[in-house]
Amino acid sequence: MSDTPASDRVARVIAENVYAAFCRQATLPAHPLEEQTILTRLVEAIRPQIGNGSPGVVIEAANAVLSVWEQRDPDVRGPRVVSINQIDGSVIVG
Repeated sequence: MSDTPASDRVARVIAENVYAAFCRQATLPAHPLEEQTILTRLVEAIRPQIGNGSPGVVIEAANAVLSVWEQRDPDVRGPRVVSINQIDGSVIVG
């Protein structure tokens, strides 16, 4: 049995899916160390929104992190999250 609260697990799954979907379509330099930083920021932004009803707030939180990443690194450009399923963590970007 895991000691990780459900909201933490869901936030982590969604963050990983957001990151993977973004990277599949994005133009970005290869910075493997950046992955953990971005994933951490995504989890921190998404976790408080889990269970608050609207998937829209989770989408806004994820997209805000992606926007900050792009602002900080002009070589990074990618899609935005358009849909998130909080039950299975699936993500659609466009």
